[in-house]
Amino acid sequence: MAQQDRQTKRRPNILFIQTDQQRVDTMAAYGGTVCQTPHLNQLAEESIVFNNAYTSCPVCTPARASMQTGLYPFKHGMQTNGYGLGSIVQELPDTARLLSRQLGEQEYNIGYTGKWHLGTKTDEERHLSANLSYIQFPEIAAGIRTLPTDVGYEGDDFGGHGLGGMVYPEFKQYLQENGLEWKLENKISGHFEGHYAAELTSPEEGTVEYYLVDRAIHHIDRFREREEPFFFSLNFWGPHEPYIAPTRFLNLYRDQALEPWPNFRDDGEGKPSIHRIKMSNTKNWDDFVPYIRHYYAFMSSIDEQIGRLIAYLKEHDLYDDTVIIFTADHGESLGIHGGLCDKSYFMYEETCKIPLVVKPAGQSPSKRRDDRFVGTCDIHATILGLAGVEMMPQGADGRSFAPVLDGHELTDWPDSVVTEGAGLEGVMYTQRMIRKGHYKYVFNCGDLDELYDLSKDRHELDNRISDPEYGSILSEMRQALADWMVLHEDGALKQYKRLRMSSQ
Repeated sequence: MAQQDRQTKRRPNILFIQTDQQRVDTMAAYGGTVCQTPHLNQLAEESIVFNNAYTSCPVCTPARASMQTGLYPFKHGMQTNGYGLGSIVQELPDTARLLSRQLGEQEYNIGYTGKWHLGTKTDEERHLSANLSYIQFPEIAAGIRTLPTDVGYEGDDFGGHGLGGMVYPEFKQYLQENGLEWKLENKISGHFEGHYAAELTSPEEGTVEYYLVDRAIHHIDRFREREEPFFFSLNFWGPHEPYIAPTRFLNLYRDQALEPWPNFRDDGEGKPSIHRIKMSNTKNWDDFVPYIRHYYAFMSSIDEQIGRLIAYLKEHDLYDDTVIIFTADHGESLGIHGGLCDKSYFMYEETCKIPLVVKPAGQSPSKRRDDRFVGTCDIHATILGLAGVEMMPQGADGRSFAPVLDGHELTDWPDSVVTEGAGLEGVMYTQRMIRKGHYKYVFNCGDLDELYDLSKDRHELDNRISDPEYGSILSEMRQALADWMVLHEDGALKQYKRLRMSSQ
């Protein structure tokens, strides 16, 4: 019967586009006024824009593993970046619950290119693992590796973090075969250890983002000749640092005056001390401006290539039959709250909130907005729902919002969403953030908790955790988090209740 249903009703192609470390305010659909993304703006006009989408974790590997498994990091085990302290699992386990395996069961042609960060194939890609000098990880000892083609995808295997994508032999070969070069000039650094920005003065055809769209077109060209529909996952390394900005796009912002973020002057009073672990080397707004200009230019370059891919879909009569899902793994800080950089250790909107724009298949509707709370695991479930999966794998943390794309109501949708944190690099740090109504509560194990009233304080300047006026709200939010932890089998529940609810 399922095979007959698939034959009588053409299922949509699904194009999943994911950026890395993109703030929602880089898009006009989310109130952005400076960063220029005309192609994403147009896509949003034909899509459902989800106003309250949140990452499962504001760190690359955990969020990406949630996208592939439909599980929160405390379940899938990749709780920090692979081969780093705190990650229980280093190579994504190949199980029947994976997005790729589930889609394969539905006879989809499935493809992948770009950032993976869920497995490696060379020692050089395990650049975070200083401990390899003394001990061998079990996955390495057992000869286990997980790259896209190892779990059923057709496409490209770019292992490890990628450091922007320009380091891979495949990209270097592409440059050589096309008579292109990779020429960086005017490099700047110093605002935060290890981060830099630079201008790419060589041709735009030599950018990583151009290369990735070429790879996507190459694979989709093969898929569109086949009978069954396709799922293709295009994953940019940008606008994550290093902020590499092609000259044409950097020119859009060279003279752009940038006002300080509304929360830039936050002095950190009444905030968790752990936030300081990601504090910049400067308190001067003007020191951040050059990096933000490069970040915006990087995003504009990515937008240009997304536009090129959309034009390809339209040229080959694929656009109307394709659901396009655009999102990011997590956000970016760039100097918020007194100079915070990068992500993790803090649960502010700039790093936890993600863009989520979904264009349904069929004749494109006008833009709609949806205010429900959705998360990374819900995106995983929605892709499976679109492909015809009727029952989510046992223990799945997400729920499909696919019916919403057809204009149906989902009246019993959860009224909250949670983001998990476990630290980064050499410092592990347990966090849970819950959004419910217009409140945000953050459980910071071993540090000061946070409570924000976003209806009065949308820039999260005033931590109300000790404010008697919010005592009942705090109790309600703590209980809501406990209830969520029970429902999702969060192993930190027992310790959380002892630490925060024993006296309530």
